[in-house]
Amino acid sequence: MSYIIHENSKKPFFLNIHLVVLYRLLIVIFIFSLCRLLFYFLNQSLFPNLNGSAWINIFNGGIRFDLVAALYANALVILVSLFPVQLRYNATYQNFIRWLFILFNSFAILLNCIDFVSFQFTLRRISADVIREFSGEQGKTAFLFQFLSDYWFLILIFLGLLFILIRLYDLVKVKIPSSFIPKNYYIGSIAVYLLTITALIYGIRGDFKHSSRPLTNTDAGRYVNHSHEIPLVLNSAFCFVRTMGLKFFRKDSYFSESEVENVYTPVHQLHSEEPFNRMNVMIILLESFGKEAIGFYNGKKGYTPFLDSLCKVSRVCLNSYANGRKSVDAMPAVLAGLPKAEVPFILTPYVSNKLNSLPGILRDSGYTTSFFHGAPNGSMGFNSFTKLAGIDRYYGMTEYNQDDDFDGLWGIWDEPFFQFTAKTLDTIQKPFFATLFSVSSHHPFKLPEKYKGLIPEGEHPLHKCLSYTDLALRKFFETASRMEWFDNTIFVIAADHSTVSLTPEYNTVWGRMSIPLIFYCKSDSTLIKVDSSIVQHTDIAPSVLSYLNYKGRFVSFGKNIFEPNHLNFAAGYLDEFYWMENEYLIQFNGFKLTGFYNLKEDALMKRDLKDSDRSQNIKKELEDKLKAYIQQFHNRMIEDRLTQ
Repeated sequence: MSYIIHENSKKPFFLNIHLVVLYRLLIVIFIFSLCRLLFYFLNQSLFPNLNGSAWINIFNGGIRFDLVAALYANALVILVSLFPVQLRYNATYQNFIRWLFILFNSFAILLNCIDFVSFQFTLRRISADVIREFSGEQGKTAFLFQFLSDYWFLILIFLGLLFILIRLYDLVKVKIPSSFIPKNYYIGSIAVYLLTITALIYGIRGDFKHSSRPLTNTDAGRYVNHSHEIPLVLNSAFCFVRTMGLKFFRKDSYFSESEVENVYTPVHQLHSEEPFNRMNVMIILLESFGKEAIGFYNGKKGYTPFLDSLCKVSRVCLNSYANGRKSVDAMPAVLAGLPKAEVPFILTPYVSNKLNSLPGILRDSGYTTSFFHGAPNGSMGFNSFTKLAGIDRYYGMTEYNQDDDFDGLWGIWDEPFFQFTAKTLDTIQKPFFATLFSVSSHHPFKLPEKYKGLIPEGEHPLHKCLSYTDLALRKFFETASRMEWFDNTIFVIAADHSTVSLTPEYNTVWGRMSIPLIFYCKSDSTLIKVDSSIVQHTDIAPSVLSYLNYKGRFVSFGKNIFEPNHLNFAAGYLDEFYWMENEYLIQFNGFKLTGFYNLKEDALMKRDLKDSDRSQNIKKELEDKLKAYIQQFHNRMIEDRLTQ
């Protein structure tokens, strides 16, 4: 048998094989701790007001998540290292283990490095759904190279961390036993191996108590004072593995079936004495248009002059919110009144459920339904979802069929594709329902050559892209306004989600979901209003149907904002569930209330009132509503009851 030959020049330490395995696990935890610090330093503005005690709690919880992530990454390495045979001391065998260790842990480190930057845009640690989301995406390779080009320093950080990992690994090597007694060796080795397997099982669960549930993302809430700090506790590798094969939703029983309907119901029954108004309906979703960049919303000059001018002749929802932080979250919320919860609806097995979607209801009422998105067909699974939502015609990059206008990464530039949309709508049968989804206001923040130097840069690279899409929107309206169908169309314009924010008020739970949302119809001056009530994506479908005097019953997790005495709320999920009503906001992790704030008095959410005696009745009322909302959503999703 050939044993390990140690190089004297490296002067490694020699330890018992069991101590070596433990040492290697500690190396990984140490690297993960470095990743946590780098994650913070590269995203400091998103985590204000952290003091020493907060950091102690964060690292206390973080080590727990790092340990589980380390066990995930090294389970096979540990089992192979301690396999109860004498071969484990062989030089070739040990070299194989070394490369196995480097392979698995380099992937875990890479996931954390990606989050150093991607978190700024999603405000979520990376998860397995990113693979499902982009699995059918064209141009993945181009996007990867563009990402690495723009954030080249991530490569250096990754290589630096990998160097530390390998250097520390090579400092300690396995000590070969001086004697070998087969009986004692195999009995002891097998016993330790069985104990190791047991420890791995419980360690991966995150707890050695048999009665406890496996560690999940929501457990990170135990170690922070504010929910936006949860990502500092989490580990990207942990989040990625934990969401692989996720069971998605569970049935809830906060209330009985009869009780829950009285607390909150998503069932709408619209009545109207007026005849059904067969107006055209057009929804325009603007990629990454955070409210912070819109001048009208902030009382100052912004980056969207046309949108600002349109606000003056529209119903403008001042307190408007997205139902998620990604494009795949917006589509079900806007078109079908389905909010994003723990996992985007498009990526769950419930995507095949029967839906009461806005385009589906209008199609059944005689409308032509279409969807326009300048990206390659199949991008983000939109073509599949639009079919399920009742949209018959899909217009993407294939239908546009002019590659000269391709931006090289995401799709057709907004200006030409918006013109294509207007001209196509002029040819289809009326009335129509149409959705237009922009693509240009996105990383890597490029402009068409003819506009370079003509559009101001702004405070963030995204701002010039917002200005470009705003210009494209203005030209779309100029073209469409000359067409016969324009005056008989209600337009709903909203962002799909918010994005990077530079001011403190937009880095809170409510601020991170803030988007512009307006209703415009040239022929209806009564629609013009500044609406200060709370509005969100899921309110669009019931509100449009009400505006059209639709009569019928449907399910939507939103409200009709044209109803005079509608409930003034928004609900969603950002690391945990939240419910916003009037001036209050509560947060709930599925088991307990984790935050309660008065946004009117404390816009930056610095004073958590969950443990105070103040407003106890309101807190209990809002908690009950949120629990009922969660129960209705989970149970109806699982039971396929989204139409009754």
